[in-house]
Amino acid sequence: MPATTATRRSFFVTVFGVIGTLWFAVHAVEYVYARYATLEASFPLPAPLGLSGVFEAMPAWAGIALTVTIWLGFLGAFLLLLGDKASVLILSFTLLATLVALTWAGIAFFEGIHDVAGLQPLMFLGSQTAMTFGLWLYSRTAKRYQTI
Repeated sequence: MPATTATRRSFFVTVFGVIGTLWFAVHAVEYVYARYATLEASFPLPAPLGLSGVFEAMPAWAGIALTVTIWLGFLGAFLLLLGDKASVLILSFTLLATLVALTWAGIAFFEGIHDVAGLQPLMFLGSQTAMTFGLWLYSRTAKRYQTI
């Protein structure tokens, strides 16, 4: 009979997975609302939510980077919640995409664009980068210590 080694799942894998999945799920809903105007018109989001003005102000390359950030971040956080080692790779690509979007936010900040549709792009994309970096760092560490 072959010997099997069971890895013990850390409690914090679940905590980080739930927080990350909820974080990116909110932004995924905002993305869907921003891309489908009829949905946004039918069921408006509460005041602080909504990305339609942000996508209109962004150049195409930054919009693509933000889209990749939202959906790959959602996938990576969900894979972390499931305890899948692929979350490290997915969150690595998410981190690269969010750094590209953050580059646009920095350029916009230095050009004097501090507010886009009631949202500060530098703070928004900075928080996306910080969350993605935290999830990536934790998943990488959890993979190294074999808790996922």
